[in-house]
Amino acid sequence: MSDQQLIGLLEKYLRGNCTAEEKVALEAWYEGYRAAKPADGEPASPNLLAVYDDITGRLKKEGDWVETPVRTLTHRWWRIAAAVLVLVTAIGIWKYYPRPARQLALDTAEGVRKQATLADGTQVWMNVGSHLRYPANMGKSREVYLEGEAFFAVTKNDAQPFIIHTDDMQVQVLGTRFNIKAYTGDESLEATLVEGRIAIGHQEHLLNLDAGEKLTLKKKTASFRQPLGSRVLDWGDRIAIVEKMAQATDQTNTSELVWMDNKLAFKDKSFPELARLMSRWYNRKIILTDTFPADYRFKGTFKKETVEEVLNALQITADFKYTVRGDSIFLHH
Repeated sequence: MSDQQLIGLLEKYLRGNCTAEEKVALEAWYEGYRAAKPADGEPASPNLLAVYDDITGRLKKEGDWVETPVRTLTHRWWRIAAAVLVLVTAIGIWKYYPRPARQLALDTAEGVRKQATLADGTQVWMNVGSHLRYPANMGKSREVYLEGEAFFAVTKNDAQPFIIHTDDMQVQVLGTRFNIKAYTGDESLEATLVEGRIAIGHQEHLLNLDAGEKLTLKKKTASFRQPLGSRVLDWGDRIAIVEKMAQATDQTNTSELVWMDNKLAFKDKSFPELARLMSRWYNRKIILTDTFPADYRFKGTFKKETVEEVLNALQITADFKYTVRGDSIFLHH
């Protein structure tokens, strides 16, 4: 195909007047044009001006190009440029831009828990009101995104780490069992390691967590009590608290993991934290109508009790009342 024919075909392609044979010929030309370019000099996106200059440059050398007034030339250039762009798109823009990996989602509504097995064999238990995004093809990537709480039993793969992203924390493992709690709006994030070892990062900070340890990342604006025997680290906008779990390998006796056995458990929780926790667990709106004292801290484990029964039990240790209106519960001090 001559260059003059090529320019004519590009303009016909833009107008949509190409025959099927002309379209095939034009697409074959473009494939050949790309293949003829040095691999190390190939741009990250189509250089339409370079294509145009290449064609017209050859025509000028052959004496077949006649300069036209600027307005006409500019108009014609943009028509040819648009045609090349449409052509590139038609035969596969993916050659320039990597196609994003197809993502799957695992969601649980408030009051609902579920278990699933990912494509690489990793098992995931999802707590209430949680969302997990993960690649459909885990042979290429094992990076997932979590909002909420989940327990992971990760299939070991030394060549490909398993990485969990949350809003404020990243966890990297090769193969192990651990729990991540990262609800949006909560005052803290938690990582509890049952077995193996995990690396946890927040901003520029990094920490290796050993089996039987728990990391809590608290906002500096939130009050906290340092657990006995724990160590506290300054991680910028967060306080990192590392503590040893007494019975981390026994999920029936560890408050961070008993949710997997359908038990509601909490320890050293303020009223606002408790209200969010119970709202998700029971799928009920629990609203604080007053400001509660900061020294109101709660600990407890419940299995089959209703939300009203839990609140009645808490009233034994704290001075508050509650009012039920439909699906909403209002707490008064």
